[in-house]
Amino acid sequence: MNINTILEIVSVIFGIVYLVLMVRENIWCWLFGILASAITVYLYVEVTLYLEAGLNFYYILAGFYGWIYWSTHRKKMDKGNGFVPILTWKSKSHIIAVLSCATVGLFLGYLMDTYSDSERPYIDALLTTFSFLATYLEAKKVLSTWYYWAVLNTCSIFLNADRGLFFFAALSLFYTVMSIQGYRRWNKSLKNQQSEIKTSLTN
Repeated sequence: MNINTILEIVSVIFGIVYLVLMVRENIWCWLFGILASAITVYLYVEVTLYLEAGLNFYYILAGFYGWIYWSTHRKKMDKGNGFVPILTWKSKSHIIAVLSCATVGLFLGYLMDTYSDSERPYIDALLTTFSFLATYLEAKKVLSTWYYWAVLNTCSIFLNADRGLFFFAALSLFYTVMSIQGYRRWNKSLKNQQSEIKTSLTN
């Protein structure tokens, strides 16, 4: 087993811990996300998925942002546990975001196809731009982040398998399944949050 395979396994383990904690709304998810992304940057450069490498560098920065945002904005529940409120986006915001990401993604794909040796430039570029959006929504705790991740992770299964990163492909499959669980759990939190607001207004 070579060093890259070992690093891939370690990154996968950290990635699993990250997502499980994210679904549970546990702030420690960001630490494991940062560590997993740092390893992944190196591995993606090794297999010439440069935009994916750049994306994971962004994940590192987003991890620090998420940690600070959650630390700053979380509130105290009656149990004494901290939480950050779940938010929602209007359809107009999603339309603008999707069109913007698609435009930027196609442009980046063209640049990568023309000026680099990337094997899958357009897929790589579109996954990268939409993952920027999904990560931002995740850090802000916008419920619809899980819709984006379900699609993105499904596509990542095939991209990683195509490049021989089979452990990452398996991780993407796990992420796809957990995206469904993440949506259900966050949606339940949102309903509880709305119920508490209604109760406080009537008292």
